[in-house]
Amino acid sequence: MASGGGGGNTGASGGPGMGLSLGLGLGLSLGMGEATGEAEEAATAEAVGRLATTLWLRLRSWEAVLAAAQRLLVWEKPLHSLVTAAALNGLFCIIPRGATL
Repeated sequence: MASGGGGGNTGASGGPGMGLSLGLGLGLSLGMGEATGEAEEAATAEAVGRLATTLWLRLRSWEAVLAAAQRLLVWEKPLHSLVTAAALNGLFCIIPRGATL
């Protein structure tokens, strides 16, 4: 049965502005397309680096709070987690059902 297209890349192909693709859909390419891809990867890597630095600078003051919350959520200290869960449950039981904060 013949395939109507849309399958993987099963041969060599090339076109204007595109590199020569080889292999069975392995993403191997030769030629002009590599320079553009490398530039895009470098720009993406730079943007990710800036984002990571920005997040680190903003969240470093919250590190202790986030670590404490994580310890409660993963039940690292079961007694503390149990007391917190009971307190939150009690708080929600005390608040009238129709009240808004």
